[in-house]
Amino acid sequence: MEKDCYKILGISEEEKKLKGEDFEKILKKKFRNIAMQAHPDRQNGKSEGEKKKAEEKFKEASEAYDTLLNHREEYDNPSKKFTYSGSPFDDMGFADIFSRFGMDMGGFGFDFNGGGSKGEARGSSIRINLGISLEDAYKGAVKKIKYKRLEICENCNGSGMVENSKRKTCKTCGGSGTYFNINSFIKMAQTCPTCGGQGQFIENPCPKCNGHGIRQKTTDEVEVKIDKGVISGMYITLQGMGNFPPKGNGVPGDLIINIEIVNTGKYEIIGNNVIVPIEVNVLDAILGCEAELDTVDGKHLTVKIPRGTTDGYKMKFKGYGIPVYGTNNSGDIIGVIKVVMPKKLNNKEIKLINELKEQDDFKF
Repeated sequence: MEKDCYKILGISEEEKKLKGEDFEKILKKKFRNIAMQAHPDRQNGKSEGEKKKAEEKFKEASEAYDTLLNHREEYDNPSKKFTYSGSPFDDMGFADIFSRFGMDMGGFGFDFNGGGSKGEARGSSIRINLGISLEDAYKGAVKKIKYKRLEICENCNGSGMVENSKRKTCKTCGGSGTYFNINSFIKMAQTCPTCGGQGQFIENPCPKCNGHGIRQKTTDEVEVKIDKGVISGMYITLQGMGNFPPKGNGVPGDLIINIEIVNTGKYEIIGNNVIVPIEVNVLDAILGCEAELDTVDGKHLTVKIPRGTTDGYKMKFKGYGIPVYGTNNSGDIIGVIKVVMPKKLNNKEIKLINELKEQDDFKF
């Protein structure tokens, strides 16, 4: 029995009627909901069997998501006889799969990359955008980038103090780090606004970092490996390359690089599929002809345009699109016919067309 991708993801009959971005929003939301429930952090205290079941459910949902995102037209058409080639996610972890789909589970309480023992301070992560070419997405590449981050102050070695510095007890909170705000009959505890919860402050702090122990620097160039199949919306995480925490006590956050394919020229990118226009003279569209289509990797395909082809007619060339990240599969090239009309006609041409209009097959 074939798998029902819509049922696996919990997509209703009404939601199935949606198209384009509206459907993709619902699709992504459904997938994230399943991922949140199946994530290892939600399986603490459960049996090994239950954990395995959650993992299988997640990978089944991943395959369904991939199918509806990149192959929905083929999947929905019974005449195409769509078949599964096996899950491409068997050897991939949660972080890899989410990166494959251009998703980030940060903000849902999950940390895929570790980053210090429990209770250890962790610096904030940095997000930057990196534009890559269509060729980079197709073949992979190595990019060098520069960015700024908070690093340990070399003037005070992260202590925030210099020779004439002194630590003093905060007078606002009395050294507790907590400030009680009494509003009418309600007594509310909050972090002390004067010392930031430290209970102390530094008199005559380090002038370079103002007592924070960290300051912004320009890093050296960092090499970023772009694997083939990395497309717009995906992100690459470099662990420990983000900001240091205050005083430098703990581990730095991550550098998260958001990928965007830029300068695509005549191509339009949707998922791993490449949309390319095929210009055809109006008479060639009527009579049928052959045309050339350039692939992403520089190859030339000879395309047979059927007789009577209309403007907007789509032709799929399977496997010529962008590689699917982490698999041996590729998206498709979809050629869209653009019927080109003559810019002007002379009297003789107008006369011939009027005569043609009188023929039976040209009467509408």
